[in-house]
Amino acid sequence: MATASELVGATPSGAYSWRPPSPPHIHVPQAPEDQRFVLPAYDDTSATGADRAILRSVTEGDHVFVAKRDWKYDWRRKAQPILSFLYLGPSSAARDITYIQTQGITMLLVIRDSRSANAKLLGGEKIARQLGIEAAAIDVADYQELIAAFPRAIQTINNHLVSEYRKHHPSGVHQGTKSRTTWGKVLVFCESGNERSAEVVAAYLMSMYSLNLIAAIQYIQTQRFCVAFDDNMKNLLYNYQQLLEARRSVAIATFTQPVPNGTSNGINQPKTKRGREEVETNEEDMDLDGADDEARFTGRTRFIPFT
Repeated sequence: MATASELVGATPSGAYSWRPPSPPHIHVPQAPEDQRFVLPAYDDTSATGADRAILRSVTEGDHVFVAKRDWKYDWRRKAQPILSFLYLGPSSAARDITYIQTQGITMLLVIRDSRSANAKLLGGEKIARQLGIEAAAIDVADYQELIAAFPRAIQTINNHLVSEYRKHHPSGVHQGTKSRTTWGKVLVFCESGNERSAEVVAAYLMSMYSLNLIAAIQYIQTQRFCVAFDDNMKNLLYNYQQLLEARRSVAIATFTQPVPNGTSNGINQPKTKRGREEVETNEEDMDLDGADDEARFTGRTRFIPFT
């Protein structure tokens, strides 16, 4: 059956495709050679009370790294410290007893496919029992499940850091020294150390230090250059970034709600009737909604579907 374009003599410029459109490409530029990465202060809104104080003490510090250009191919088989308490590497690094003992690793956290978990593969329990350290696993069926597992993985890491800190300071946050010391160290790994585990470490940086996905990926690449973030993984992190931004916005709005005496204690106030100026402003904002959609097409090359 002839198509409408063929009936009028038009020639399609390319083959027809019936699949859903691909997500937009997210370009992550290579960090400049002289760029110095300095993580901002701890900024996680999920922890509260004593745990928040402990995590601030454990995770804060000047994590300054210079982009490395002397990466060796063999290093992909080893783990690298992304932070002083957070390591990233392949499953072979989780079986290296000498390395684990030398680095003082206290937890092995595997990010694995659910099928590997069902087959009792790719776990760190045996090595952990042998060394007397902890082991944990985050099992996901595919990358789409990974975004839902990010909070659980981050909570697993933080719970271990808090637990190890309390072993040394049962009374709470130690104020006697300002030197940076870490008592818990977590090795996050998957089969290659370049995909699922790297995604979790990037999500950890985004959640704990308010980094965007580009800064988080660049930061990881300075320490483990072989990580591989494809477009699906980057879009997954971008979606997670939007969730984090929304969560922080809600937290800020809740914290800064005004009360009659001028203070902010989170108590809701009765809503007043909107004024005319506010209504007109909202209508103007609605008229600009089309600009957000147009931004998706900015920078795209011109494409003529038929000739």
